[in-house]
Amino acid sequence: MELSGESIGTYIPYYLSQGDKDALVAALADFDSIVYYKSLDHPTALQGDGWNSLQLLKYETGEKKKVRGIILSNTCDIDPSNKRDIPGRLLFAPIIRLKSYGELLDQAGISKGKIASKFDSIRKQFVSTLFYLPAGEALDDEYIALLDDIHSIPQSVFLEEKERKKLFTLSLPGFYLFILKLSIHFCRFSDEGVTRN
Repeated sequence: MELSGESIGTYIPYYLSQGDKDALVAALADFDSIVYYKSLDHPTALQGDGWNSLQLLKYETGEKKKVRGIILSNTCDIDPSNKRDIPGRLLFAPIIRLKSYGELLDQAGISKGKIASKFDSIRKQFVSTLFYLPAGEALDDEYIALLDDIHSIPQSVFLEEKERKKLFTLSLPGFYLFILKLSIHFCRFSDEGVTRN
C-alpha cells in the first residue's frame, strides 16, 4: 500500500471545507513533517487514543496481561454518557516498540538489510497491518499498532481500571491517517480474482 498526497486526497471526508481538505492533504502528504499528537487533556477515551493497562487474553496460553494499546472503537460508541441497553465493549490493538518488532524479525532469520527496508516502509505507513507511532507525548520511543491483533474488553473493565493512563491523543492529521489505515486494512475492495456472485 503506497500513500501519496494524491491518493490521500481521495479519502478525505466530503464534509470538510475545501480549505480544511487542502490543509489536511498538505499535512498528510509529507510523512516526515506530520505532527502525530495533540496535547489534549480529554477525560474520556477517544478513537485513536493510546492508553496503558488495557487487558488482553493471550489465546495461546490463556494468560491475562495488561498492555499499551490504541483504541479502535468509535468515540461515540464508548462515550460513558451514551447509555446503552446492552453493555458496550471497547476494541483496541496492542502497541509495541518498533525495535521489539525488529527483534522478532531478527529471531525469524530476516536479514538486517531487509529489516531496515521494512522499518522504512513502516515509518512511511506503507504496511497496512501496522500503524506507525513516532516517539512523542508519553511514548518514549517509536511504536507500532498491530492492526491484525484486535482485542475486545468490556467497557466497564476499562473504566474501572485504576492504573489506566492516557498515553497520547492523535492530532487531526494523525487521526485521519489512522482512520485511513483502518479503512485500507479492513475495508478495501481488493478481492482480485475472487468471484462473489
